[in-house]
Amino acid sequence: MGMTALGTPQHAPHGADRERRAAAERWLYEAAASPALTAGEWAMQGVALLTAGITWDAVRAPYTVLDPGFDRDTTPELLRHRLAELQLSAAAFSAYYRPHFYILVPPGTDRRWPHRDSPAGVECLGSARTYINHIGVPRLDRTTPPGPFWLIPPDHGRRLADPERLRAVLHACAEQLDQAPSTP
Repeated sequence: MGMTALGTPQHAPHGADRERRAAAERWLYEAAASPALTAGEWAMQGVALLTAGITWDAVRAPYTVLDPGFDRDTTPELLRHRLAELQLSAAAFSAYYRPHFYILVPPGTDRRWPHRDSPAGVECLGSARTYINHIGVPRLDRTTPPGPFWLIPPDHGRRLADPERLRAVLHACAEQLDQAPSTP
């Protein structure tokens, strides 16, 4: 077991896991403006700015869409459990410092995403607008805080969520929140 640049244990994957990890890393590097800079950011900070709209777009949503009681103190295990309950198994990561999560969707989703019809706080980030979205993406071995971390790394399960299904799930969650009785 080696150590990362941040001094945290880094468990080296073996065999097929190593191949999946390497393929996922290559895939993430495709969204890097500079692979060398990205490698340095991941090594030094554990997070690198990648460009949405190249190999993926990202849907960002507040934790509260998943559950009104979720906040930045919600554990990664609880977030993962809720995503599993909702049968969301695509690559997803947490911003941590902001209680938001990102789910990766196919590039071009931003052009078709009904932005005005999205639940509060839900936004699709891609390259369809007049500006470029750069998103802080955690290094693949970061699966716990502090800092951004993977809830579902792209080397586990599907890489990209079905945008229509994701939108339907997020709308259903938001509707449940709206219908929940408020406490005085």
